[in-house]
Amino acid sequence: MNAVIRAIGGGLRTTFIGGASLFRFAPIIPLLAIVPEFVQHIAEIKLGMFASKDAFNALAMDPTRWAFGYAKLTGLALAIFAAARFHGGARHRWWDLRTIAWGPFLIAIGVNAVVTAIGYALGQVLSGTTLQVVTVLYQIATLPMLIFLVGPLLGDRSMTLRRAYTSGWLRALLAGALFMLAALPAQQLHQLDHTLAMGQPSAVVWGLMTWDSLLVGLMACWMGSGLAAGYWLGRPPATGGDRSGTPIHPASTA
Repeated sequence: MNAVIRAIGGGLRTTFIGGASLFRFAPIIPLLAIVPEFVQHIAEIKLGMFASKDAFNALAMDPTRWAFGYAKLTGLALAIFAAARFHGGARHRWWDLRTIAWGPFLIAIGVNAVVTAIGYALGQVLSGTTLQVVTVLYQIATLPMLIFLVGPLLGDRSMTLRRAYTSGWLRALLAGALFMLAALPAQQLHQLDHTLAMGQPSAVVWGLMTWDSLLVGLMACWMGSGLAAGYWLGRPPATGGDRSGTPIHPASTA
C-alpha cells in the first residue's frame, strides 16, 4: 500500500510540477502546441467566430478553421509525446528520434488504431444501457494498450503486448488516471475560454485566446508527463537511456 501511495504522489508531482517545468527547461515542447493553437485562434478571430454564440456555432466546421485545426491537433500530439519522452527517460535527448523503439512503436500505433476502430464500430451498432456497459468493459479490457504504446515511445524495447497484459495493469491504470486528471479540468477551462470570449470586445478576445493558447501548451505538458509518470509508477528516470535506447531504470527489465 505504501508503494502505491508513493507511486501516486510521485506521479502527481511529475505530472503537474514536472509538466509545468517544461516551460523553463524545454520551452520548445509547449510551443509545439501553443503556436498552432494560437494560429488557429487568429483564423477564428478573423472569421468572426467570437462575434456571438450563433456565429461560433455557424463557423465551427468552417473549412478554413479546420485547415488550421489539423495542424493544431498534430502539434498537440507531438507536444504530448515530447513531454512523455522528456520525463520518461530521455530528458537530455528527448528530441533524438533514434531512441524511440520504432518497430514496436509503429506496431503499437497500428494495434491501437484497430482497437479504436472497433470501439467506434461498437458505438454504431449498440445503444442505451448495452452500449454503456460494453463501452466500460471494452475500455477496461484494452487499458494495457496505453502502455504498449508509451513504452516504445520512451525507448523501452522490453515492452510487448504480452508484458503489457501480464504485468502492466497497475502502470496502465496510473498512466491513464494521470493523463485524464491532467486533461479533463484543463479541457473544461479551455472550453470556458471560448465561451467567455463570445461577444466580447476585440482586446478581451485576443487576451483570452492568448491565455488559452498557453493553457493548451500547459495541458499537453501535463498529459505527456502524466503518461511517463504512470508508466514508471510515479518514478520516471532522471537520466536518458543507453545507446540502444533502453531507459536506465529498474522497471524497464521488470
